Amino acid sequence: MNIYSYIIIFILSIVLFSCTTEPEGCGTGFTEIEGQCYSEIDLAVLQRFIDNSNSTINMTWDADNSGFIEPLELQTQKWNESGRLTRLWLYDYTINDDYAMSGEIPENIGDLTQLDTLNLSYNQFTGTIPQSIGNLTNLNYLYLYKNNLNGIIPDSICNINPNDIKFQIWGNKFCPPFPSCININDPRVVIKDTSECS
Repeated sequence: MNIYSYIIIFILSIVLFSCTTEPEGCGTGFTEIEGQCYSEIDLAVLQRFIDNSNSTINMTWDADNSGFIEPLELQTQKWNESGRLTRLWLYDYTINDDYAMSGEIPENIGDLTQLDTLNLSYNQFTGTIPQSIGNLTNLNYLYLYKNNLNGIIPDSICNINPNDIKFQIWGNKFCPPFPSCININDPRVVIKDTSECS
């Protein structure tokens, strides 16, 4: 075998090796943003929050002055080393009621399975608590107080076990029947106004 044969074999082995190895980067289901990997599923939930709040969202969160809020600009967030969202804090007591999160809590909220903290308090969220909230079994903190939420609280909330976490849902208009894990006399719950219930 001459030197040219060795060179051709060497080049072919490099080409074949490069075609069969995994590409560098974050991997399937993750997006790289400024050198960090983020779950596309989690980013999709944040985008849904933005879309639902389009007319009331606080533009002071627009850190890059692009004219619109991007998922990573939503208030306070914490992500783990695996690229999953573990803390979402959309409560900003420094702004007035004219500039807040609004619309419905996204149905895909349950996709944020690594969340240990979810605070949506003091906003203008409307509609019901999504059934998928019961998927958030890693929660240590769930705060939904002082919104315009209504309807029936889904039984799936018992998957989170509100008695074992920091849990507050007062200041909304929920309707009976209430899940077995919810004590309506608990000050963290305080369901007094059922006037809009059928």
